[in-house]
Amino acid sequence: MLRDYLRDLLFSVKKPSLIPYMVMDTLRFAVAGTGSIIREFHLPVLLKNPRAEVVAAANLHPRSLDALVSDFGIPTSYNDFDQLAGDPNVDAVVIGLPNYLNATVAIKMLRAGKHVLCEKPMARTVEEAKRMLRASEDSAKTLMIAHVWRSNEEVRWLRELVTSGILGSIFKCKAHAVSQSWGPLAGSWRVKAELSGGGVFADVGIHAVDTLAFLFGDRVHPIKLFAAKGNFFQKLEVEDTASVMMQYDNGMTIWIEAGWYHNFANSPHGAIEVFGTKGYARLFPTEFHYESEGKRIQDRPFGPPTGPHIDMKMYATQIDDFIQCALAGRAPLCDGRSGLENMKIMEAVYESATTGQVVALHRP
Repeated sequence: MLRDYLRDLLFSVKKPSLIPYMVMDTLRFAVAGTGSIIREFHLPVLLKNPRAEVVAAANLHPRSLDALVSDFGIPTSYNDFDQLAGDPNVDAVVIGLPNYLNATVAIKMLRAGKHVLCEKPMARTVEEAKRMLRASEDSAKTLMIAHVWRSNEEVRWLRELVTSGILGSIFKCKAHAVSQSWGPLAGSWRVKAELSGGGVFADVGIHAVDTLAFLFGDRVHPIKLFAAKGNFFQKLEVEDTASVMMQYDNGMTIWIEAGWYHNFANSPHGAIEVFGTKGYARLFPTEFHYESEGKRIQDRPFGPPTGPHIDMKMYATQIDDFIQCALAGRAPLCDGRSGLENMKIMEAVYESATTGQVVALHRP
């Protein structure tokens, strides 16, 4: 039956081995930043990874840095990023800093011969992202942008489904990046334009841009977009709401909704819907629909949701991928070039939302 064929096809894809190389070298890591992304996600998975050793931490604020190294037992700390760059005992750096520091610190670390995993967005501007990419190429060191949804097993399942052709020709996608009853606190660097480079679209909308690129193997590209932004819940320097419509070079149309502080969200942050000529699929809840013997069939390959859709497993997969790339010298899932393409879209979104005009984009 078609149902059995579909299931066999989807689950015959070999899952990547966590340790596909015989070399079991380790990397000595430093973390740059002391915020929740470092504390709650990056450090816990680093400390559990057998090929990672956390040897240092750095931040500009001594109080939060002292608390971090004490809580996690990190032996060395720096309030100066130049000193971190000069530490010969550090092989790789995970950057979880305010956006305005990403380019400066990443370039410094790459030039010092260290591999870099940098949180999203890659930078505040396209020009900053280009400088990061050049530093990575000049140093021949790994630069990976931490678009963690590429490491989520349900996102990877959807990518295989799209690639298989079961859904037919994809003509429309919708991406949901709205947080219900949550947003940055007043005074946070995230709501200051000079420090963040943008509001909710730079914070969570950029994830949707990257995940959509990943679903199509980074092979399709937007040719024009129109965007609107506003402040409907908080008076901020940056937007708390953004809506974007993009047309792609294969004829596909994509909508992205991003929001902080909203009082309603019809899907969890990170949800995506894919509409094809032969079927439909979505994430969170993850399911797909197709025609079989004249009947409409619905399938949920992961079963009903049983916990938070943002879990530690995808962060663990991400750091393992990063280590493999650094040790083997291969390109990461989201390298500097993919990060730069995301930045071009982000910059175009803010241009369109400011001018009220459609913005044309060029293929890379």
